[in-house]
Amino acid sequence: MPDLDLTALADAGAFVSQEHQEHLAGTFGMRTLSVDPAAGRVAFTDAAGARTVWRAHLLGTASPEDGTWLWAHENVNGFPDAFVQQSRRVRAFGRKHGVEQLAVPRLELDDELPGRLVRAVKALTGLTAHVTAPIGTGSTKAWLLVEDDALRLPPPTVARTVGVVMSGIAGTGVADHRRALTAWAEQRGAVVEPGEGVARVHVSDGTVRVRFDDADRIVGISTGRGSDERAVPGADPAPVPPTDTERPGSEPEAPAESPAEEAAPRRGWLARLLGR
Repeated sequence: MPDLDLTALADAGAFVSQEHQEHLAGTFGMRTLSVDPAAGRVAFTDAAGARTVWRAHLLGTASPEDGTWLWAHENVNGFPDAFVQQSRRVRAFGRKHGVEQLAVPRLELDDELPGRLVRAVKALTGLTAHVTAPIGTGSTKAWLLVEDDALRLPPPTVARTVGVVMSGIAGTGVADHRRALTAWAEQRGAVVEPGEGVARVHVSDGTVRVRFDDADRIVGISTGRGSDERAVPGADPAPVPPTDTERPGSEPEAPAESPAEEAAPRRGWLARLLGR
């Protein structure tokens, strides 16, 4: 069984987390945000004053004053079970697979820790959008997963895939780019065709070719078909010859989009990650 740790899990949730947070920021103009633990909901108003309510799951709180992250599965405030159930699922996974950071009550806080934990949780739960909200006094923040039909991501396209990869490797501190890409594709219903030094990601409107160096870091990304292939700005422009399945007239059929509310771990990539 390969090593399974917080870094591996955070990588597996990195790209889909980045995509969903950018989708939230671009789609919903959240101004004021409030949390109702009893109802397990978050509510926000937008610039026009319209109010929106989503289901919420408390993961934990980050307190710079105390220098600690406190998992919601400790439930020191006696919140309803439904409000902390996702955190408890994460604790059970951590105990079973020896991922200590997911199983202990508290962790020493640093600037990167909450994001790493939340990306790992997203990989495990299938809930891939989150918000933060002030709680109590001082600068303590609650980190919450949110879910609603309105939060479903659009189907992955060539343009969207390029954006996800480019922003994902720039903004989330990913350790294993191949793992992050493969997990994103499986979570989003895309198909990855692996190869030495390159992976082809088949989506509804075409194929994206992603190149890797010898350390499996992404170094280039391109789109198009055959001689029409064009380089994405900032990436390696050298083309990769298309396979027969990529030639005109043989467009791959995109798999169906998985429901956004599915909370179970994704069997495919997680099974491989666990060596099963």
